[in-house]
Amino acid sequence: MFAVSVIESVMTGEAFHAALTSAGIKAVFFFGVGLVIGEIARRVVEENAIAEFANVDAIPPQAAQDT
Repeated sequence: MFAVSVIESVMTGEAFHAALTSAGIKAVFFFGVGLVIGEIARRVVEENAIAEFANVDAIPPQAAQDT
């Protein structure tokens, strides 16, 4: 987001300081959004993995080898 914001500012002729400030604010915002979404995704994957491994343990060893 930082790079896109800087390029946008250069194309529109925005002042250097204002461009960097705007790009920094956008980068921090999108970092926070990505951090939250990434944490949610990690928890979903961990829950699915725990459920999947719990199901694998329920299958008898002989039946697991036949599949």
